[in-house]
Amino acid sequence: MYDSRAPGFIKHGSANRADVLPGADDVHPLVHIRSLVEDICKDATLPAIRCAPLIRAALLQALYSFPSHEQLLEQLRYNTLYRWFVGLRSDELPWRESEYASALDTMRSDDRGSVLFSRAVIEAHAYAALMPSRFRVDTSLIERWSRAEAAGTDNAERPRAEATRTSRLERARTVILRRIADPVLDADAIAAELFMSRRALYLLFERHGLTPTRAIREIRLDCCMRLLRDARHSHRKITDIAMDHGFQHFASFSRQFKLRYGISPSAVRGARQLVIGPRRGVPGERDLAAAH
Repeated sequence: MYDSRAPGFIKHGSANRADVLPGADDVHPLVHIRSLVEDICKDATLPAIRCAPLIRAALLQALYSFPSHEQLLEQLRYNTLYRWFVGLRSDELPWRESEYASALDTMRSDDRGSVLFSRAVIEAHAYAALMPSRFRVDTSLIERWSRAEAAGTDNAERPRAEATRTSRLERARTVILRRIADPVLDADAIAAELFMSRRALYLLFERHGLTPTRAIREIRLDCCMRLLRDARHSHRKITDIAMDHGFQHFASFSRQFKLRYGISPSAVRGARQLVIGPRRGVPGERDLAAAH
């Protein structure tokens, strides 16, 4: 259950970044999750980008186990941290309960909005799971959302077949992120969750210049890179981070990591201020998400 003592509760004042960034060593995890959502929405179309505040509000409900829309919206009236996270101005009122419920249903029934929502839920949940003392995650709600997105079927009346393929690719990515810690995750497991044949899955990835195996590996590496660059995880062993993301052997992880980024995992922690990205020609999780 939620309460007003949630981390970052502020009774008065305007919602701004300074309120949640008291110091380099005390950045609230919601700052990172908001950044994740911004990255996910950055390359989306304008109508989809407008879903971002609604996505962030839904994440609050799941991450802090608000038992109802009413209680979430009550918090958004006076909790400055939550208002900043969602993107409400100091003089802006949150949705009415009926408006929020209707908007959430509309977004999840829309192809592009559903894709953004699904990615945000999976990535935020994965990050929050690393900080159980900072969140009270409603795992049953997240599981219901995830199952609904993964089991969703394509609408035969969609105007373009390409939109269908992109939606399926996003669902495949959602499965990979949800099961990223599973070392035996493979194409067969993804195909089973998407109710597709193995051959159909390979054809789907092939249209985007990818393979399921490569997508799994690169998404795992990207997630590890994100944590290695996060000061909050500097106390964790690199081996543990790798194992938590499905790698079974550190030597193999280190070799693949250096091949992808041109730098070793241990060197990343000493170079957090550098802009480090995949080597040219190596698709990452953002490339997978943006593939058309």
